[in-house]
Amino acid sequence: MKFFRLLVPALLLLTPAERGVAQLDLRLEMSKAAYLQYSPVPCTVRIRNLGAEPVNWTDAASEKPWLEMIVQAIDGLMVPPEKPLEISPPVLPPGGSAKIGLDLAPHYLVREPGGYQVRACVHLPSGQTLWTEPLTFLIGRGEVIWTVPRGEGRERRVFSLLKFFEDPNVGLYLRIEVPEKNLVFPSLRLGSYLPLGKPQAEFDSKNHLHVLHAVAAGSYRLTVVNPEGKILREESWQAGAGSPALRIDPDRQISVQGGSLILPSHLREQLSTLQARSGAVPDSR
Repeated sequence: MKFFRLLVPALLLLTPAERGVAQLDLRLEMSKAAYLQYSPVPCTVRIRNLGAEPVNWTDAASEKPWLEMIVQAIDGLMVPPEKPLEISPPVLPPGGSAKIGLDLAPHYLVREPGGYQVRACVHLPSGQTLWTEPLTFLIGRGEVIWTVPRGEGRERRVFSLLKFFEDPNVGLYLRIEVPEKNLVFPSLRLGSYLPLGKPQAEFDSKNHLHVLHAVAAGSYRLTVVNPEGKILREESWQAGAGSPALRIDPDRQISVQGGSLILPSHLREQLSTLQARSGAVPDSR
């Protein structure tokens, strides 16, 4: 899958009299230009000490957090934080660097469709402040291709599959909502979406949702998710004489019929080791 890599640097080079204080390279990165509504909005802050002295925030007497993200709508309206970032500051020796990954979605109300801008801001132990230029990203609604309610009353959940254009590809997402509690779980990206028929979606006896969909020609992905939106299992399948399909028995136990399971490389290595120890020889046909 092709990703956009958005990067904005900020470089603080002080005058010769100040160079014992700090020389820092600050960069902000985002992997994509658009994100589905209610999905994670990850970004990466990279900071590098270019100076000859270490930079240490541990003993800094400042009421401000060492790192802040400044988010605003594209029309200039500031988006206040919903909860503060809790990221321990690094100690940067000369030439040292740090990489901080974070998700904007739990901390800022970037949930309404539209354009947003984000900047990284570092408050230095010396009292100076370093900013990046803003990065622009979009929040989109996506298109619902399957939805079904489960349960009753305040615990009723609505499960929906959405496709979302992620130039130049399309992603498939799962969203779980609890309307009576005004609660939406973070949208889960299930993989690339190939419109070769609709994804198959079925609930088992434990109310776990099984989704099987095509990610490429002849390639499929099975994802099993619990009612809280946590992924329990992911499997890759490939078509053989027929395409993989979900099979449900009378007890609502779900399995995949047709095709073949593609084992992860570490499981294949374990299987080969066990076969070697038992004297078995893998079928090389």
